Amino acid sequence: MDGRRSIVLLGIVVTAFLLLAGCLGTNPEESAVKTVTTTPDTTLPPTLAPTSITEPVKEEQTQVSIFDGPVTQPPDELSVSVSAQKDPVYNQITVVFDGGKGQQLLKDITVRVTASDGTVTDLPLNTNRGSEAEFAGTKGTDRVQAAVSYQNGQSYLIFDQTLGTVRAPEVTQTKAPTPVPESSSEGRFDGPVTLPPKNLDVSVEVDKDPVYRVITATFRGGHGQTLVKNIIVNTILSDGREESRDLASNIGSTAEIQGTSGNDKVQVVVYYKNGEQYKISEKVFGPRG
Repeated sequence: MDGRRSIVLLGIVVTAFLLLAGCLGTNPEESAVKTVTTTPDTTLPPTLAPTSITEPVKEEQTQVSIFDGPVTQPPDELSVSVSAQKDPVYNQITVVFDGGKGQQLLKDITVRVTASDGTVTDLPLNTNRGSEAEFAGTKGTDRVQAAVSYQNGQSYLIFDQTLGTVRAPEVTQTKAPTPVPESSSEGRFDGPVTLPPKNLDVSVEVDKDPVYRVITATFRGGHGQTLVKNIIVNTILSDGREESRDLASNIGSTAEIQGTSGNDKVQVVVYYKNGEQYKISEKVFGPRG
């Protein structure tokens, strides 16, 4: 009995040991060490993200010439004018200072000619009325500009025109002038009044004294003053007589003819150095002028 009891007791102990070993055992799969592979995060925080830095572009400081701007007329008290003409044969360009209210306030005048071949020439123009600056033009279209500077520091581009091969054209085209015929002494005063182009323009003032009937013609100048060869003042008087006088092309020059107590016709013809001529005035004056 003691032997059986010992065997039973031994079996119970073994069984208990096995049960205990089963509770404490682990699954090989679960006991395997899990290897975790991680990829390092290379994304930087917003504050550390690379940024593109654009440096400000430095603007080049370029000095703008007055000749690159538009024509601007000075105030009336500073007004002055220049004129330009081009010789139709030799293409020589002549720029003339015509004076004005602001003449005494001028510091200097600069004339620029841009030739058709691209050549640019700058020359000073004297501030005395009637002063000239001459340039060698081309057979093409040349550009003439004039800028004036005053003693108060102000400057203006007062002149900007192109000169063609025949004569200095205006920006707007004008009707081609009809020359006064030269067939005879009488015929040269016939025909309508025809004004010359702007670059040849001159003015002659004519009046008749209401008391003494003296007819007086006075030259008032103009853009074409330096191109005038001579001026003739012709009168056809009421008594049938015809008398003519030469009038000098100096501003203020006068020519006088004794008129009558009737209706007297006065004609003014201007002859230019280039061979052209124009009857610029024809008026009839009564007894009282």
